[in-house]
Amino acid sequence: MTDKLDAAKLTDRVAALVEAARRAGADAADAVAVRGRSAGVSVRLSKVEGTESSESEDVSLRVFVGQRVASVSATSASDPRALAE
Repeated sequence: MTDKLDAAKLTDRVAALVEAARRAGADAADAVAVRGRSAGVSVRLSKVEGTESSESEDVSLRVFVGQRVASVSATSASDPRALAE
C-alpha cells in the first residue's frame, strides 16, 4: 500500500471517529491520526550486531459535551464506535 493510500485510510478513520462521537451525543469532537516508522541499528566493534524496525498508527479523539471534555487514544485498528462511547 502506498503512503498516499495509507494517509487516505487514516483520514477516513479520523472522520469516522468524529462522526461516531457526534452520533453518540457529543456537541463537538476532533481527532488526530499519527503514523510512525522507526529503524534502529546496533553496532559493536565496527560490526553490525542487529537491526530493528517498527511501525505504528495511533488515533486520538477529543469530545465535548456541554462544559465537559473527554479524550481517548488508541491504535488505529480500534473500533470507532467503541472509542466514541
